Amino acid sequence: MNREEKERRARMQRMLARERGETPPPGTEPEEPARPGRPAPKAGQDADPEESRRPRTGNTRPLSPILQRRRRRKRNLLIALVLVIALGFAVLTGVFSTSIAMLGDLADSVALTFEPGGWPASTGITDPLQIEELAGGFVELDSTDVAVFSSHGAKVRTIQPGYARPAIAVGNTRFALYNRAGAELRIESRTGTLYTHKFSSNILLCAMSANGTTAVVTESSRYAAAVEVYDPMFEALYEWYPTQTDGTPVALAFASDNRRFAAGCLSAAEGQLCTKLFFMDLGADAPTATYTADPGSMILHLYWLADNRVLAVFDDGAVLLNAADGTEVARYDYGGATLLDVDTAGRGTALLLSGQSDSTLVVLDNDLKELAHTDAGASTMLCCTRTNVYLAGGTLLRRTGYDGETDWEQTLENPAVALLNASMPLVFSGTQVRALS
Repeated sequence: MNREEKERRARMQRMLARERGETPPPGTEPEEPARPGRPAPKAGQDADPEESRRPRTGNTRPLSPILQRRRRRKRNLLIALVLVIALGFAVLTGVFSTSIAMLGDLADSVALTFEPGGWPASTGITDPLQIEELAGGFVELDSTDVAVFSSHGAKVRTIQPGYARPAIAVGNTRFALYNRAGAELRIESRTGTLYTHKFSSNILLCAMSANGTTAVVTESSRYAAAVEVYDPMFEALYEWYPTQTDGTPVALAFASDNRRFAAGCLSAAEGQLCTKLFFMDLGADAPTATYTADPGSMILHLYWLADNRVLAVFDDGAVLLNAADGTEVARYDYGGATLLDVDTAGRGTALLLSGQSDSTLVVLDNDLKELAHTDAGASTMLCCTRTNVYLAGGTLLRRTGYDGETDWEQTLENPAVALLNASMPLVFSGTQVRALS
């Protein structure tokens, strides 16, 4: 057998060995010519140190289709598990439900941008029970109808809930419509009903945060009341059962983080009215802080002015509290006057007090330091913006600065029934609402 025939058979044996994943038989590997400039290896020494460090792949077989499918299946299962964990975390933290709610509210905002409207506008309601700002517009309620208006004066819709004692609690872009003489509650967007829920006991009070988290206070046979909190998708988040010693919640307000809220509770102790404030966190089982007001003081309103600053408005004075520990930071007493109206803006708080004759306007900064104290004439209502205070009484309307100086006065055709700071200040008189520039 000549040399060429031997080399041809050796090549065939090497090819067959590689296809089978085996090591080529001895003597079939081609002789590698000596590299120039490098001495030949001695006996027992590697021919090439670099060659010895290279990975040997002679016994390595390619992955079979079955193994490849198993690896892909494991990888897909791992990816699916990570997605499920991420989704569960989002649901538990409220991120998922909040995002879904925000998408719906955003769709409403885009659609309402193209609705025709303008000021003045007719609401059809002459005797409102409640008017609240809603996404720059407003929602107005009387004994039978609820009217929803956009920020540019377009009438979005009217609702007839059929409740004996209707009331509303407003968040940023949605509101809770509930029956204080019954157990039904509806969560409404500006354009439609989102959820309807019937509780086992009558509803006493509701409050809503900016993202649509809703706190509902109902009657209880075992406790002073039951407080249940629901997320923006109206899934239960939290429960709290104040005792008879704690009192019944009559005022609720959420912080800007949508997870903390303050509750003002009333009870009777030793023949006197007792008010306690509880600062709650949805992540805590018990109140994080409490405050007990002076005996006889009755809580009327609660406002979160900052992250840990809460303004508690009582019938005899206003108190600024630290929500972290419930301590009193500042106080403003009415001096025997009666509170007619109160409103807050980012810059401060305005109080309208009634004395023996005319009303008095008191403007306070966020530390309850007096900025202005001036005669308000026959005014019975007010509203605040960041730069001005609007006052109304009868057909007389006027605007003052935070220094108490009057800018202008106007006479209305009909007596004012309400003032509201929405996307701009609004005055309601008769069935009409118009903007104040």
